[in-house]
Amino acid sequence: MLTFSLKKLIAASTFACLVGGCAQHVDISYQPANLSKGTGQIQVKTFEYLPATKGDVEPDEAQQEKSGLAYTFFQDNVDTLFTSAVKKELGFSGYALSDGGSRSVSGEIQRFSFDWVGMAGMRFDIAVHFTVTKNGKVVYSNLIESTREARKEGYKLEDASEPIELAMADCIGRFIRDAQKKGVL
Repeated sequence: MLTFSLKKLIAASTFACLVGGCAQHVDISYQPANLSKGTGQIQVKTFEYLPATKGDVEPDEAQQEKSGLAYTFFQDNVDTLFTSAVKKELGFSGYALSDGGSRSVSGEIQRFSFDWVGMAGMRFDIAVHFTVTKNGKVVYSNLIESTREARKEGYKLEDASEPIELAMADCIGRFIRDAQKKGVL
């Protein structure tokens, strides 16, 4: 009797997750990976997470595609996670981070989307509009996007934080290289 009820409970929970979506918590421990080198002082302002500003998601929640298999939440708000990652990358590259100065980096996180690809993997998409100002004037403005996927290996799904961290690193690294190439960093 207990086994039958337990099976019903598991089946009902699985069905509820598939139909209504489950929540997952993903911890991001971002480590800089950019190989670009730079010098000078730069201020990093908080990047705005537009989907949260518009009320489409919570500030600590990733966007998701229509599958709705799992809502993804983080230990910090997305704007804080991404701004911290930008600071780590610029500092790792050799820039001196300051609270003022003539140059600043800011931007808008337009997409921060994490979703399951069927039941075989997961995909993370990011789109960030970066802005660099010098002496109060915009000298750089560009949208940078990145996508990373992780697949199931056997019966175990890879760490959910990995595609997120890789896509963030790619996005920020591409911004730094592009801004340096254009002479604004």
